[in-house]
Amino acid sequence: MIDELSALRLIKERFQKVSENIAIGIGDDAAAVKINPENLLLATVDSQVEGVHFVKGVISAKELGRKAIAVSVSDIGAMGGIPKFFLASVGFSGEEDEGFLEQLMDGFQSGAEEFKVDLIGGNLSSSQKLFLDITVLGEVEQHLMVKRIGATPKDIIYVSGTLGDSALGLRVLQSKTNREKNWFLISRHILPQPRLKLGRELAKKRLVTSMIDISDGLILDLERITIEHGLGAEIYIEQTPISSYYRDCISDFTKDLYDLALSGGEDYELLFTSPKDKREEIKEISEKLNIKITEIGCVTTKPRVMVLDSNRNEIKVKRRGFIHFGNY
Repeated sequence: MIDELSALRLIKERFQKVSENIAIGIGDDAAAVKINPENLLLATVDSQVEGVHFVKGVISAKELGRKAIAVSVSDIGAMGGIPKFFLASVGFSGEEDEGFLEQLMDGFQSGAEEFKVDLIGGNLSSSQKLFLDITVLGEVEQHLMVKRIGATPKDIIYVSGTLGDSALGLRVLQSKTNREKNWFLISRHILPQPRLKLGRELAKKRLVTSMIDISDGLILDLERITIEHGLGAEIYIEQTPISSYYRDCISDFTKDLYDLALSGGEDYELLFTSPKDKREEIKEISEKLNIKITEIGCVTTKPRVMVLDSNRNEIKVKRRGFIHFGNY
């Protein structure tokens, strides 16, 4: 069976950009289309599919509606853009009632207000399983747009926030342990916080050479801004930022402290590269926005992502991240 990465390669080979108005086509967090001499239209779509991205009973309809918007909005932030509008397509399995729809709309409304986006259309359909497809449209100035490609050797690799909380929160939910006791971890999974202000500030200050939001895991998404463009990376495992909540809970599920932080996915934190001489400016933005930003490694010329211990010996990583149609 074809895996997600192979499918994406085939699609990119078949549909190369053909119009001069397409600034970025397939292969980044969002597509970018020229709408005037100054600005680009950003467009991205993401799905939430029952049994793949969520489990009924584990997340409420309201939480699901808000999350579906948040994960698409996050892609706009990773380009340094401003989200403006969204379209929603929903496939109902027939098990949902009017109350479910009302709660789902409450979630859409909550997300629309929080991220300042307006619902402008969509589609309703029947389906074997419940799914939501959210398309978000945004804009960014041409000279400020940040892409996945652009990192150079010796650039520093940074990540915002802490990693692994969302993946661990899902494990907690699935284990049906005390929801209130582990609310921080659970909230990171069902109520992700896209880093829109941070992405915008980094773009405006021209501090980053490449950027992506972490949706499929740190290792896999780091490969997307390095290996896919002929570069590599070294990351130092002891510098991987993890929360105290994660540290206290992870041993209940695995003996590997950094497993979910490296490859768990759905963090929606920003992963970006920046020249060494921008360290102080990035620190200033971190303090200004009160968002933790951690230096975790550097870009290399060897097309490979290496995880190193405190003695700079390589550590074998069990999983790279989440790949649709394939394995972790």
